[in-house]
Amino acid sequence: MVAQRPYIIYKLPISRTTQALIGGRIEKVWKNVENFLTTCTTADVKKPNSIYMVGYTAAEEHGEQPELADEVLEGVRKVFGDGTTEPLGYLYPENVPLKQTKTEWKLINKDLPRVIEYMIKEQPFPKYNLGPIELIISYDFKLIDPDTKNELPNQQYISSFLIWITRNSCVSASLCFPFNEPNQEFWNYVNSIKPYIPFKFDSKHLRLGRSNRKGASNMFSKL
Repeated sequence: MVAQRPYIIYKLPISRTTQALIGGRIEKVWKNVENFLTTCTTADVKKPNSIYMVGYTAAEEHGEQPELADEVLEGVRKVFGDGTTEPLGYLYPENVPLKQTKTEWKLINKDLPRVIEYMIKEQPFPKYNLGPIELIISYDFKLIDPDTKNELPNQQYISSFLIWITRNSCVSASLCFPFNEPNQEFWNYVNSIKPYIPFKFDSKHLRLGRSNRKGASNMFSKL
């Protein structure tokens, strides 16, 4: 959808896509996420858009030892079932599947408390290049005033979080602020939600979005 009016967006560049969530341990990370979503957005924490786990076996061809990763995956299977397993990729041009596999468990909203509790209980997870286990949760929402709890007017676009709860938890965030320019009202709002944002909010990632002259697509500029 092309912007009907200018707006300000917080989004990382394509070259980066995610940033660390604050807190370190999973229980602290999740508490910070819950606090922001509850205080500053319309999201219902208990009802994410999607929730699933992804597990990876070791990359033995790159020298990773399989035992600890296999142990983690076996523990997940005992609690959440077998999941769906497939090769991580295929060798080209032979089209031979890699030995390393990926297993996905698609969960539903009522599983959320149980899977968060499981991740907290099982940490710390062993260090591997991938996984060995990730809990991935997504939310779409609109921004609200943290004091009045009123939804900010004129929000053309939905904001979103794509969250990875894992050994090094991170988020891909898109925050769409319904302000035509970075005026004092905008900065006052940013400062009101900053204490709740569960990642390092860097103003260099803010962009002013507007439609181009033809009204065919959006263009973005630094503030």
